[in-house]
Amino acid sequence: MKRDLVVLAGAMALGLAGCGTRGTPATPAVSAAPANIESEVKPPSPAPMRPVVVSDSEMLLTYVDQVRKMPAGELAKENDQVRKLYAKTRTDITRMRYAILLSASNPAPGDDVRTAELLDPVLKGADVGLRALAYLLSAQFQEQRRAQALQQKLDALMSLDKTIIERGR
Repeated sequence: MKRDLVVLAGAMALGLAGCGTRGTPATPAVSAAPANIESEVKPPSPAPMRPVVVSDSEMLLTYVDQVRKMPAGELAKENDQVRKLYAKTRTDITRMRYAILLSASNPAPGDDVRTAELLDPVLKGADVGLRALAYLLSAQFQEQRRAQALQQKLDALMSLDKTIIERGR
């Protein structure tokens, strides 16, 4: 009976000893190198990628750059396409695109009035980014008109100067 008690106590001791080291062998394993704690630490996973949101004004500024680089033939085609699109859908974006194209090409008579008509609703709109861009485009048109008027005056003065020089000979 004593012997049964010793066997039972030994089995219980072995059972309790196995509770703390579940999944490891009863005899300690000897490793060749000391355990490196840092290798067990995993680097944080990268943050999930958020979609890039481009505002309307950023998109239009990119469009300004594209229009600026267009050759004359392609610019005329783009102008025609956007004019037709504007006739169908009169959104602020199409208004701005049309105004950008009018500013990029050599303005014809009446384009300044047309541009003012295009930009006026955007200048009064609620979108701050578009309103600021419309203001810049409007200022650009005014500067273009002023530069054209100055160029016409300069051309007239140069022509007058040539006629004076020719008469003096």
